[in-house]
Amino acid sequence: MLKYKLSSVFFCMSKPLYVTQPYLPDKEKYYRLLDGVFERNQLTNGGPLLEDLTGRLKQYLGVKYLLLVANGTLALQLAYKMKGIANRKVLTTPYTFAATATALDWQGAQIEFSDIDPQSWNLCPKALESHLSKEEFGALVPVNLFGMPCHLDALETLRERYKVPIIYDSAHALVSRYKGKSIFEYGDIHCISFHATKLFHTVEGGAMIFRDEADYERAKRLINFGQDQFGNVSEAGINAKMSEVHAAMGLCVLDDLDTIIANRQNAINIYKERLKGKVQFQSAKYDQYTTPMYMPVAFKNEEQLKLCIKSLNDQQIYPRKYFSPEALAFTDISLKKTPSILCLPLFYSMPESAIAKIANCLPYEC
Repeated sequence: MLKYKLSSVFFCMSKPLYVTQPYLPDKEKYYRLLDGVFERNQLTNGGPLLEDLTGRLKQYLGVKYLLLVANGTLALQLAYKMKGIANRKVLTTPYTFAATATALDWQGAQIEFSDIDPQSWNLCPKALESHLSKEEFGALVPVNLFGMPCHLDALETLRERYKVPIIYDSAHALVSRYKGKSIFEYGDIHCISFHATKLFHTVEGGAMIFRDEADYERAKRLINFGQDQFGNVSEAGINAKMSEVHAAMGLCVLDDLDTIIANRQNAINIYKERLKGKVQFQSAKYDQYTTPMYMPVAFKNEEQLKLCIKSLNDQQIYPRKYFSPEALAFTDISLKKTPSILCLPLFYSMPESAIAKIANCLPYEC
């Protein structure tokens, strides 16, 4: 039985059920932190709440060089800027949220897509090497899709063999692990989203995690208009700072994060038990732990997926099709086959009765 705690938001099956809903912490705790913001009269520019959240996240994630930013898309844009990908070819996946590629386009990269693994739906290392062996690329941008880590050892081998930096879009993968280790031990930069729909959020926000201290120090300047500690502008930067108000929400959510993770993981386990044999689940041949962020399932074909969506919509249940490569109209796509994948509703305190209702709407065999 799924154990869940009801907060101020009461779940009612007679109301529409959407793919996700934000986790809201205790209001009084949040208001107390905001009282301190008002008393200090400091809303941004590196206040004490931002420093506290940064330190606690570093400890929680076991990382040394973590930088909080205004959102995950800015994290990507900054990482791309730092690795100098303008007018250079960059390899990435066509099966991801649009920001992965649109941020590349904003930085003037020449985007080239590589094919994905049919089980993990992440970039296929063999397909990547077929590109890397033929021409030079400015960077690789793999996505740890739906929180599932890529085959990180294989990608690290490519990084070293072809001397190509790797920027991971880890928007979904805050607590994911690979072979018992943090995913943040791999690659050059990880970009994470703290949007309100994510497992951990600051309403709007994000983070960058770096392998090298030099990259970290440069990024600290870039998010503050390129200014150093003395106010000197060493290079053109941008304003990507996180505010104290957003950091306050992050501190409250972080207090509850272990409970949120356990609750959502329990819901995923129940989903998989009820849907076994009906759909295909995301999987990997290597040892990994996937952040319980989404509940993606795959169907035989697009027709079956559309029938499932209609069946769910008829019950006022609104899943979401992630993602639509064809939406990237500014570039061509070389994906062999777009998976027929649907994300089912998943959020904190989701009753088992809702999961049962959803499972009954799905096909009887995959």
